[in-house]
Amino acid sequence: MTVFRWWARLKGMAWRIHFTAEDLQRIQVSPTLGPLAETVMALELLACPLQPHAMSREWRSRASGKITAQMKPLTALIPSGSPGVDLCTLTGEAATIEQGVQALLAMPCEHVLMEMEFTDRHHKLPAAAWAAAETGSQARRELAAAAQAAYRALVEPHWARIRAHLQAEQVARSRTLSYGGPGRLLASLQNQRIRWHPPVLEVLMPGQVDMHLDGRGISLVPSVFAGNPLLLHDPSDDRAAPRLILPAVVNRTHLWEESRPRGAALAALVGRNRAAVLRAIAQGCTTTELAGRVGISLAAASQHASVLRNAGLITTRRQGSAVLHVLTPLGAELLRAG
Repeated sequence: MTVFRWWARLKGMAWRIHFTAEDLQRIQVSPTLGPLAETVMALELLACPLQPHAMSREWRSRASGKITAQMKPLTALIPSGSPGVDLCTLTGEAATIEQGVQALLAMPCEHVLMEMEFTDRHHKLPAAAWAAAETGSQARRELAAAAQAAYRALVEPHWARIRAHLQAEQVARSRTLSYGGPGRLLASLQNQRIRWHPPVLEVLMPGQVDMHLDGRGISLVPSVFAGNPLLLHDPSDDRAAPRLILPAVVNRTHLWEESRPRGAALAALVGRNRAAVLRAIAQGCTTTELAGRVGISLAAASQHASVLRNAGLITTRRQGSAVLHVLTPLGAELLRAG
């Protein structure tokens, strides 16, 4: 399988994606390629000498000082001013960073070498970087460790908000597709770089590409860190739908805000007293113990416990003459999220 990213260095050109009636019916809307892909695109954004959008300045100012030596095996594959080795297509969609890292470790050597050779023709890769192409090698394991380190430093602190925004983007586009049809969806993508001239979607980007989908359809994928559109395609698989990565259009400036004090969001949702009751029940307690821990009356403790039990956040069982309250999985998840 040959995997590459459509791009070139010719200025003032365009990608032309040709749709048939069957392609229009096979448009897919995805929420994200996953945290590994966003991490790779975040590093590409840092390596870009130009700022694609103003919103990235705040994140970039925070992220620039977080690049460590452990990340070097990964940053070596993303030369400054280059899209870098196309790890996003090589690893595919991965819902968690663990799944993404496993896909990174499993990349076939010949596919990685082909991508590296393609990148090297335009931007020379360091000599040491080539060892990572070998599956199962120490260099590949170091590349995986670098990806994990980069994710923890650059993306993980913001991932909950990023994922929520990308899911919102998917929902918005899915609604446009459902209620307006594929033509309306493609027209809604129009901006200074994208034009929908049925049956052709034009993306004004360096390079000239004429891609005929031939019934495969296309997958539209939003990204917080993609400064410009990316067209990911596996030309060796005639059945695979290409992916068009698009910068997310939602307001992203608040994604980099400091997190609220722990428990503030939970208190805002269920009320300060009930949030305190939920936290007090985390280790299990009787109604009497609950009242003492929170500093409320037995009647109030019983009432709060009843409300939380009816909401499915706690469960209650009799233990001798007392009742024992414990969190349900839903209550534990809410408490962790809060």
